[in-house]
Amino acid sequence: MGNLAVEDVLGPPPAGMDLSENRAPRDNAVVISLCVIALITVIIRYAVRLTGPTPRPELDDWLIAAAIIPLIALLAAAVVVGKWGMGKHIWATSLDKIVEGKKVLFAWLFVYIFELFIIKASILMFYRRIFGMNWMIWTCLVLSVAWLLGSMIALLVCPEPIPYFWKEMIDPTGGRYRYKFLNYYIGNAAGNVASDVLILLVPFPIVWKLKMRITQKIMVSSVLLLGVFVCAASIVRLHYITYLNSPDLTWVMSDVYVWSDIEPSLGIICASLPAMQPLVRSVMKMEHLFCFRRQAQNDKLPSVCHNSIISGRGYQKQGSNSSSTGSELMPVDNVDGKGDSGFQQYDDDVRLTTVVTHIESEQSRKQKSKLEELLGPGFIRVQHDVEISID
Repeated sequence: MGNLAVEDVLGPPPAGMDLSENRAPRDNAVVISLCVIALITVIIRYAVRLTGPTPRPELDDWLIAAAIIPLIALLAAAVVVGKWGMGKHIWATSLDKIVEGKKVLFAWLFVYIFELFIIKASILMFYRRIFGMNWMIWTCLVLSVAWLLGSMIALLVCPEPIPYFWKEMIDPTGGRYRYKFLNYYIGNAAGNVASDVLILLVPFPIVWKLKMRITQKIMVSSVLLLGVFVCAASIVRLHYITYLNSPDLTWVMSDVYVWSDIEPSLGIICASLPAMQPLVRSVMKMEHLFCFRRQAQNDKLPSVCHNSIISGRGYQKQGSNSSSTGSELMPVDNVDGKGDSGFQQYDDDVRLTTVVTHIESEQSRKQKSKLEELLGPGFIRVQHDVEISID
């Protein structure tokens, strides 16, 4: 490289540019903070899993834990390139540092592509555990694998020879790009946005077909919609990639680095939150605000919710179907499979309450059971329809 300077390649910097500006400290603070939060989230996820009713990690748990390794590699790369001039104006650095930074960038792109695939695979395996494998999940999984392989191959064959990727500025005639590298950046980012949105939408047709109340469907959908933050990060990253045709590469690329670390960090966080039952269960308690509670006739009978979905218990008369005052109130369909006894007789309850059994498919039952496991024991397990008749 000799004494060749950036000015010899790009010309002098624009008038008024402050060459002392450096975004690296700010960028490092952002990516380190989010990486730590993602790591803590995974630790909490495992703590919840290992102390829950089924204390063993599932495939989606293993995959999200594996995603921490490339995330740390992305973090390390972001910090290292800051030392090679990333975050500064390109005229404030040297060609030697630019070459070293682009070497890191080339390896970093492979890690980034693989990291997103692991996170998407973990989310799809989470869907499989809750809803069972279906054609939508299979389609997303196949597309994710194809996109992983296609992106890596396209990255590998773009520069000819490969070292031309980082030697372009010092030896412009030493190779070529088979296609414009900016087009690869934009195409890869746009494909990631599309796949993020597609994976985000996979569970909603299944959830809205289940026989549960609208409020419960909304709550389940709200939990699953956490992935919208990842989609937003992908879109912001795509926006910054469009600036990479600027000659001030080290300055504009710093934003791409930051959002390329934010995106997988948010992916890990959002993929872990639905699996953390205590957090989701605390949100589910808000559903009680929509439940009517009536005052008991005396202190011996506590106030109960008129909807047996919340309490997990239904009631029926023992004896004939008549509304005589000698009937006894008995509990049915306890979620834990354990009956209670000792309920006192209340004529208005006996006359107005009956239970209509509902037969559901095995697949629907399993899906509800998995959702109950996800959202806690207060979640719907059995569908009850109430008929009211007045003699």
